[in-house]
Amino acid sequence: MRPLFVDFPQDEQTSQVGDQFMLGPDLLIAPVIKKGVRQRQVYLPGGTDWVDAWSGETLPGGKAVTAQAPVEKVPVYWRKGSPYFFEF
Repeated sequence: MRPLFVDFPQDEQTSQVGDQFMLGPDLLIAPVIKKGVRQRQVYLPGGTDWVDAWSGETLPGGKAVTAQAPVEKVPVYWRKGSPYFFEF
């Protein structure tokens, strides 16, 4: 478990993200840390595409997206093409 900038030092935005983390080299976790919040902005590091673990939607990196975050779902994304995860 480590901050985004460790895996994405070339993406300057990752050093500004303090509430997301990488779990291994390919899994990005963006927990909701405030009570009552049901969506949040998630920064997806550049240089790769990301797959929403809940919907299977592929999203380009290098930008922020609005993730739905109901109580039962933590926003989770994996690096597209990762050998550890299947594609939808």
